[in-house]
Amino acid sequence: MIKQMNKKAGFTDIFLFMIFSVIIVFVLGIMIFIVSNVNDKLHNTMDGMDIGGNKNTTEIINESIGVVNSSYQAFYWIAILLIGGMIVAIFIGSYLVTTKPIFLIPYIFVVIIAIIVSVGIANACEQVFADPTLESTFSNFLGAKWLLLNLPIIISIVGVVGGIIMFALSGSRQEESYYGY
Repeated sequence: MIKQMNKKAGFTDIFLFMIFSVIIVFVLGIMIFIVSNVNDKLHNTMDGMDIGGNKNTTEIINESIGVVNSSYQAFYWIAILLIGGMIVAIFIGSYLVTTKPIFLIPYIFVVIIAIIVSVGIANACEQVFADPTLESTFSNFLGAKWLLLNLPIIISIVGVVGGIIMFALSGSRQEESYYGY
């Protein structure tokens, strides 16, 4: 049985979700952008050079930075899995929060403020994704890009469902804790 731990962070989880979602997508996108550009520049400047020995520079580039570049392609799926995991963590955290029903009104205000903030974040993300320099990199972030561009809708759904989980079950959990079950 899960022991209740007097967790009080259910109100700020939505803001942390927004912040970390943007950070995850941008950091992973920048890493992919840098490595693919380094790989391309190395191939453009050093392809076919003979440095002595059994290998030329093309083989060395493909075996070093080329492997890193191909492994970084997994970041496209890792980003959506991390964001989906944060959504599941919000729902689990909402279940574990012990709160009084009186806090429903402040929670509604927090969700409304989060939706308003998420509109600005979604618009900023749209501008970054449309930048010609980064467009090719971010175009492959299919799921994560869709989530960030539809962030106000996602925040609304996560906030409402998290609130339902948090407040609908709070009375039954409090009765259990009074009787020691």
